[in-house]
Amino acid sequence: MERRMVNVDSEAKFFSRVYGLMAAGVGISALVAVLLVTVFKNQTAAVLYGGSSWLVWGLMIVEMLLVVQISRRSTKNPTASLFMFIAYAALNGLTFTAILLAYNIGSIASAFISSALVFIAMSVYGRMTKNNLSGFGKYAMMGLIGVIIVSLVNFFMASAAVSYFLSYAMLIIFIILTAWDNQKLG
Repeated sequence: MERRMVNVDSEAKFFSRVYGLMAAGVGISALVAVLLVTVFKNQTAAVLYGGSSWLVWGLMIVEMLLVVQISRRSTKNPTASLFMFIAYAALNGLTFTAILLAYNIGSIASAFISSALVFIAMSVYGRMTKNNLSGFGKYAMMGLIGVIIVSLVNFFMASAAVSYFLSYAMLIIFIILTAWDNQKLG
């Protein structure tokens, strides 16, 4: 990895903006989800569960497409990317509502807390490590594509063993991607 001079104040402002935008996105997702499971609970349940499971899958596919578009346009058109990010955050709140309606709040809180702690730890590791993580990141991206394909196949197979394996594979892949992305930001 090459060494370069960095203005510490500029770097601190940059990371404050990045994590500020992420916090805003999580806030938008949470607001939408809370509104949908409290104020509009009956309507939300009727739409999500009364219709087809394809609706939730369709929403998740739209989320993935938004991520790709945001990534492509982030440097070319930051304003459009920001609006797409806000739409993504709201859509994320909508899709997350299906989980909130299906599971108890204690399980969800536990998952959020452990996820937040792993994200913080890997963000710090990615920022502080002297090791070049780019090789790991490339393999993790290939793994992510593989996990998506296997998940789609398992949607039709409905194998509990494959689901169990995918849970651990996704955990490892996203741990690596978090550290790698944070190192790339620096």
